[in-house]
Amino acid sequence: MARETKQILLVAGHNAFREALAVRLNQEADMEVAWQAASIADTRDVHLDGIDVAVVDPLLPDGDGLVLIREVSVANPNALALVLSPKLDPSRYHQALGAGAVEVLSTDACLEELIDAVRRAASAQ
Repeated sequence: MARETKQILLVAGHNAFREALAVRLNQEADMEVAWQAASIADTRDVHLDGIDVAVVDPLLPDGDGLVLIREVSVANPNALALVLSPKLDPSRYHQALGAGAVEVLSTDACLEELIDAVRRAASAQ
């Protein structure tokens, strides 16, 4: 039986954006931001096998967030990943999908669009 509340890993270098999105996601009855990180290094202690959805900025201060998406996919093949980026050229967009992201969104999208994307990913499991 699937868990009712989907566990979310939220990784973004911009603290205010990440924290605002976490607050909003936590207001949803079926979602919980279980882990937040500002960098790839900050995710090293996260139990990736417990994640349902990883929301990752590919432009992290210590490296390429797409590497993290691959790590999540290896540790937990059932987890789905979304990429949130302020800008993503077509080449990087295809790289994100190739790394395992199910959707790529702009951080310029309204908050409700971001919430809907996380919900779609969570329900696709």
